Amino acid sequence: MWPLYQFDETETFMYRAVSNEVHALKCSAYGDGISTRLRVKGLDSFAISHGKFPKIAIYVPESKGAPGSVQVYEMSDFTSEKTGAAPQPCARRSFFRSSRAKLMWNASGNALLAWAFSDVDKTNQNYFGEQSLHYLSADGNLEQLVELKDGPIHDVKWSPNGQHFVAVHGFMPAKATLFDYKCKPIYDFGSGPRNTVQWSPFSRFLILGGFGNLPGDIEFYDKKADGKCKVMGKVRAACTVNCSWAPDGRHLITSTTSPRLRVDNGFKVFHYNGDLVHEEKVDVLLEVEFGPSPPGVFEDRPASPGKIGKNQKGGSGQNAGRPAAYVPPHLKNAKNKGQPSSNFSLAYDKKEDSPGKIKFQVSQRSSNLPPGAELATSKAASKNAKRRQRKKAAQAAGEGGGTNAGSNQEVKEEVAQVSKALEEKAALQVAADAPKRIRNLEKKLRQIEQIKAKPADALTPEQLKKLESEPQIRKEIESLRKECQ
Repeated sequence: MWPLYQFDETETFMYRAVSNEVHALKCSAYGDGISTRLRVKGLDSFAISHGKFPKIAIYVPESKGAPGSVQVYEMSDFTSEKTGAAPQPCARRSFFRSSRAKLMWNASGNALLAWAFSDVDKTNQNYFGEQSLHYLSADGNLEQLVELKDGPIHDVKWSPNGQHFVAVHGFMPAKATLFDYKCKPIYDFGSGPRNTVQWSPFSRFLILGGFGNLPGDIEFYDKKADGKCKVMGKVRAACTVNCSWAPDGRHLITSTTSPRLRVDNGFKVFHYNGDLVHEEKVDVLLEVEFGPSPPGVFEDRPASPGKIGKNQKGGSGQNAGRPAAYVPPHLKNAKNKGQPSSNFSLAYDKKEDSPGKIKFQVSQRSSNLPPGAELATSKAASKNAKRRQRKKAAQAAGEGGGTNAGSNQEVKEEVAQVSKALEEKAALQVAADAPKRIRNLEKKLRQIEQIKAKPADALTPEQLKKLESEPQIRKEIESLRKECQ
């Protein structure tokens, strides 16, 4: 559970987590003890959002067959009472196969990413366990699983302005994808030897790097307003341990430090397009960082015209600057088509699409129905479809008014047949959808019975609203059962 203590943006309150509770302590009166508390059974970690009116996200791990969950609460849910019923979250997402999670708010505090980890991968594809990424909007209107490539998630970072985030995901060669704050994929960076993403302070530039057991390739990108990302340069900083942007948003520093590596310690400073500005070697380097600066000292500036890295002038795309693949001597002059090909690469997946802006196509709603089965629509949708069909048939009959009576009679018969077929189809669809609707309504009735068992003074406004809807729910169940008969 780290960090142990968190502060809101104004540093008015300090928050700490204990067993099944989050305590809020007022910073100006720390000696007075706990100011308010929030009770959530089984909580493991929490995160305070940014903004003037912050919210708190809480992660509850999977336990005894129950799924893990991420829950978002308002600060008004904190209470000074030591006992009482747990409040209802304003947003919630449940999922299995998770024992811990990293909660990441965007800068605006209106979107949350939950990076879930499981120590065991039931598919046996990854020795280090299984990972998944989940998205929640703070108001609860949207919660979903972020669709990523099969394999581990190497890195996820929100942009400093909170409008986008980048995920590096999948088995090597890993893919990188740019999403907006509504979790809509915008740009595909393609595949490559990378496991790190870093945004510049102004959210204009970003780098994708492959450090650790990877060769240290760094790609510099300029994110345009339309979502497209332009490559400005590619360099290799071998044995890099840490990297970070300068406060001006136009320089990047990489370092090789001890005790991670005992040799080749030093640091390099690059321009935002990949040009090397400064390099220095030292015997033992423990840490190197740019000094902080207050807001307003530096301004956001676009890339200078024609400022392209020298290693990018010769080509562009994934294959730019790549050395030729090694060919064994006995295959250099081989003319036999049956000889093995040397096009395999561990760093670039040739099956993946080339980098570019993601285009969306309207797709039909997915379902779990057997192949060939029709998806049941709602009663209102069936009525609207029938009304539109009748209108088209009436227009066709009106256009043929000048023809003989025989053709007019044929049109009327055709309209009657179409109307009868639509009515039968609508009846079948409503009958197929009714049992599912009844089960959902009965589930709501069971929740209402549980609320009735609680003390009246402990009920929340949402729970009181559910109690008021009981007569309407029972009436709807009766009408649905009559339709099924």
